[in-house]
Amino acid sequence: MKQAVIFVFSLLVLAALAEWIILLQIKVPPAPLAALLVSFSLVLGVFVVLTSSPFLWQLREWAQQSAAAAVCLPFLLVVPYFIFAFGTGSFSLGGLAKLTAYIVAPVLLLMPDRLHKPVRPGWRDFAAMAALGVPVGANWLRGIWTWPDDLYFFRPLYSVCVGMYAFVVVRNLDGVGYRLTFRKRDLLDGLANLVSFAVLGIPLGLALHFIHPHSRSVSPLTFIFQLVGIYITIAVPEELLFRGVLQNFLVRMLPQQRGLLGLSIASVVFGLAHLHHPPVPNWRYAIMAALAGVFYGNTFRTRQRISASALTHTLVDALWHFWF
Repeated sequence: MKQAVIFVFSLLVLAALAEWIILLQIKVPPAPLAALLVSFSLVLGVFVVLTSSPFLWQLREWAQQSAAAAVCLPFLLVVPYFIFAFGTGSFSLGGLAKLTAYIVAPVLLLMPDRLHKPVRPGWRDFAAMAALGVPVGANWLRGIWTWPDDLYFFRPLYSVCVGMYAFVVVRNLDGVGYRLTFRKRDLLDGLANLVSFAVLGIPLGLALHFIHPHSRSVSPLTFIFQLVGIYITIAVPEELLFRGVLQNFLVRMLPQQRGLLGLSIASVVFGLAHLHHPPVPNWRYAIMAALAGVFYGNTFRTRQRISASALTHTLVDALWHFWF
């Protein structure tokens, strides 16, 4: 717990340094900028410290000792919103209500399983997954973080924080594999599954007229920045939900062939989750996402780490973005 506090404090110091640098470069109102950077630092801090096993064990202990504590602890995630909203003058009851509902829905759904930890998933588990994923994918969380514009990146960060609390702390789900840093084997398996997907995915994408070869000229710094953005705001949140939780549950239910059936079903669901992209229903996107999901799921199956499957996911998305 002490290390988590030190890490978050370090992020706040970096936020102060970032504000000083930004104010030297451009003219922006300092108070709203400070509120944005502090809020982002706090949410990012929680996003990172939830990878710490001792921190999770402490949260689990509190949640198991008291139902009231289990319900109240996640409301600490509202604090960054208050800092952001009042600091930027963008507070709204509607935004607060949406954020509160997003935080509380998965937690309340999983509260009945707080103590006895059922091995097999039930309807509440799948409802909690939907409560995490659908609002982000359907853009129901728009209108919460609205300065200087509607900021998307808060939504996936919150989805990870709420999802980890609901499933790992309250539901006490093992095997989620929530990690952000890489080991050597993560890199090797991630790259191997990228190549395997590319061998099948590029010809299929061309045949479906889903992808078209092109190239984008960007600086190395921009390329790295966009890779990090894809990893944090797209790959990690989606891998946590579809591999760390859904595939994890399905493999427990369907352990045949070393979990390949559970992996396949999770991949199909992952593909179907992309039907909402224009033009709706986007079946080409769904097919390609389902195929990609097989290789993301295979990386997770062999490594049991979100960082590994999220690496494959990030590289596939970068491949489409920059070259196809």
